[in-house]
Amino acid sequence: MSLSKQQMLGAIGAGVFVLCAGGLGFGVYMAWDGRCEAEEELESVSGKFKGHYSAPVFPSKASLDSVKSNLTSYTTWYETAATLAARGDRQFADETPPIFKQRLQGEVRRMLALEGGVEGRIADPGFLFGFEQYLGEGGVLPKSEDVPRLAVQLDTIATVVDIFAEAGILELKAVKRIEEKAKSDEDEEPRAKKGKKGSGEAPQETCLKYAFEFSTRPAALVASLNRLTSIDRFMTVKNLSFRQTADIIVEHLNAAENAESQKASGKAASGGRRGRRGGSSAESSKAVEVDPLVVDPELDAPILVSFTLEVRDFGRAKTVEASAGEKSAEGAAEQKADETKPVEKKGDR
Repeated sequence: MSLSKQQMLGAIGAGVFVLCAGGLGFGVYMAWDGRCEAEEELESVSGKFKGHYSAPVFPSKASLDSVKSNLTSYTTWYETAATLAARGDRQFADETPPIFKQRLQGEVRRMLALEGGVEGRIADPGFLFGFEQYLGEGGVLPKSEDVPRLAVQLDTIATVVDIFAEAGILELKAVKRIEEKAKSDEDEEPRAKKGKKGSGEAPQETCLKYAFEFSTRPAALVASLNRLTSIDRFMTVKNLSFRQTADIIVEHLNAAENAESQKASGKAASGGRRGRRGGSSAESSKAVEVDPLVVDPELDAPILVSFTLEVRDFGRAKTVEASAGEKSAEGAAEQKADETKPVEKKGDR
């Protein structure tokens, strides 16, 4: 039986379809088989990795040497950084409250004599540099437990004021010792327990804060900030703000407008009195002259600067002896005391 042409084409098409379907099915099977193998291999590798990750570290010589080397490197770095940060720490010899107050009065007198823009001085004669509680008419004697902290505060304020004087500020307007609120025993107890865990007592870090306000020129402000951030003491300047105390340009323009208005009013008054003779018309028509505007930072109004200063102490300081001026004062006092003593004669021995 012979097939027709249409039947032959149908048979050929069916054969091609069967071949294509078989090839597609084989490709799908191969892809599925490859995916299963990849998943099995991934699970095997993941299991090995988790096993190595959760296994204890093998104490080989190389690992132990690496731990010791890292510990030595960290210790060296920490000590170097701590020494650098604590190079400006200050600690003073023990003083009694009367001796400290006497030294405080002398230091305040010294700072008041520094050069500035208030009749040649850095502040008003009655300025007390943040120690109003202990000086002046209502000044009290400091408590013995407060003297070490007050000694550090006095040294810091004196250092900053000396920097201001060297930079050339005009006037120191306010100095405040920012006292932190006393913490309760419950807050301090956990810290004390935590400190006992270590093999030795670690140095105690402290942070004292101060607030300063002064008027100055821009150049002196820049010099002061550069000096504060470059000294050995670990100081941080925060909340810095400044504003102009007066606007010279606006004041000059206002003066020019007033001069023009006075000139216009003078002309109007002189025009209504043309028939009169005398010096009054000449004075009213006289124009008010205003100096030309000159912009110069040195001639401009000073700026008012305020900032907060944080001074950190890392507890690594050695006891600081008295300065040369204080030593000379103590030496003079001792010499005066020796002079008042009765002279012992040789025959009395």
